Amino acid sequence: MNKEPESSAPSLAAAPLSKRWEAIAAALRAEIVQGGFAPGSRLPNESALAERFQVNRHTLRQAMQALAREGFVQVRHGSGTFVRELVLDYALQRRTRMSENLAEAGEQGKRELLSQQACAAGSRWASGLRVSPRAMVLQMSTRALVRGRPVSLSCAAFPLPRLGGMAEAFVRLGSITAAFAELGVADYTRARSVISSRLPNQQEADALARPVTQPVLVVDYSNVDAAGLPVEAGCTLFAADAVQLTVGPDGWERP
Repeated sequence: MNKEPESSAPSLAAAPLSKRWEAIAAALRAEIVQGGFAPGSRLPNESALAERFQVNRHTLRQAMQALAREGFVQVRHGSGTFVRELVLDYALQRRTRMSENLAEAGEQGKRELLSQQACAAGSRWASGLRVSPRAMVLQMSTRALVRGRPVSLSCAAFPLPRLGGMAEAFVRLGSITAAFAELGVADYTRARSVISSRLPNQQEADALARPVTQPVLVVDYSNVDAAGLPVEAGCTLFAADAVQLTVGPDGWERP
């Protein structure tokens, strides 16, 4: 249920007429970011919002136009104004960290472990980890959620025996970076990122809570420690309606 902040009306009443639309935009923007209005949901109509904020429709429309320009809402003529789906800017750079990407977007996320197993590197992981296909690795599947909604699905491999405790550390700490640090990898950097797109299979679509007809962004990557030794090779699928990939200005070094 959407609840109106008790302070909305008094603060607007005291604001100059020229600033009221900015105050309305700020109030609605905060509610959207905090989850008061879910992505894809319809906002109350003009009459209801004008009454709530005690302003005329012209002032209200200025606020809605500002929110539309900023990408928070979408006006569908004849249908109403809707909250745009969650879209995160995810930077691929030399030090790519999910927690930092989310923090810069004003979001907090949760990563959960879906599965783990020790297996041979095979052709899938041998190149990225620079090991023999017969070398043993720890393979982990994880999922990231923002506002309770899945935004990415990852499968990654870590060299054994060096990082054999990765799964347990990740579950306890909730972070790959923190798990690396606990296992002696104080810093790691991105050695390689390859971006593509495709349609998900049914299992991937179900894990992302999206239809199989909605494309996913695919990032195949490898990370190395301070000495340049590979510590992770993986593939992350991003829900294309929730994540926008950007390449950081620092780039990354190739092995």
